[in-house]
Amino acid sequence: MSKIDFQQLKEHFYITTQPSENPLLSFGASELLDPPNMELLINTYAPLIKGQDTTPAGTYFASWLGGLALAHQYTISVWNCSLDMTLENWIVELYMEGDYGKFAFVCRDTEPLGAPEDDELRNHWREQRYRGFYLETLKPLMEAISAASGNTPGILWGQLPSRFNYYLELFINALEEPVGKQQLEEDYHFLSRALDGESFGLNKNPFDVKIRWVEDLRDPGKKVRMKNQCCLYYKTDGGTYCYTCPRLKESERAERRKQA
Repeated sequence: MSKIDFQQLKEHFYITTQPSENPLLSFGASELLDPPNMELLINTYAPLIKGQDTTPAGTYFASWLGGLALAHQYTISVWNCSLDMTLENWIVELYMEGDYGKFAFVCRDTEPLGAPEDDELRNHWREQRYRGFYLETLKPLMEAISAASGNTPGILWGQLPSRFNYYLELFINALEEPVGKQQLEEDYHFLSRALDGESFGLNKNPFDVKIRWVEDLRDPGKKVRMKNQCCLYYKTDGGTYCYTCPRLKESERAERRKQA
């Protein structure tokens, strides 16, 4: 088991070990299951992103929670350990950085839980860590966001796969050891293909999606991933459909390439 590099988790996923000095809001993660608390969070965050209603605040916050999920994935695959991912071990902070509202996730107990060395035992441990995190931590939070923001749980979960695929490619390319690359791929394959939809409160595992590619906006020789779900940026002041939004027609995408 390797030591957890919290500086790396902070840079990539806004995971911290110390509370902020002046957050706009700060809740224990379990407190966000109380409807008034989640409603306060969503209603406070919505104007910070110039949301025309609360739905984009819901999708944006779900995407931020994707960072917590990615941190969990990374620690298991790269450092072969896990943090305590229960709701009680995390504080969710909303704070301002310049003109932007951001979230940070404060880890209370930072002692890592090591994976077994035996492959079969590790596979069982991995399943328990994934299932516990998604079923008991992220699923209740997504359901609370859904109720407070007016989004379906499906569109909230749909914010995660695109971000996962982007970061996992970066992580795999950054690792030098083939064993580490293989571990990342195998662990994500288990997450996206082996866990059932029940672990997420859905009929289907939200990570079990086909990656679709579109021509790069400016370089016709490159391909970029299409988003799995709309992030609702178009429902913020001055916002439009993103170039990689699945709701954008291909003719509209082609027109944007001409204008780029």
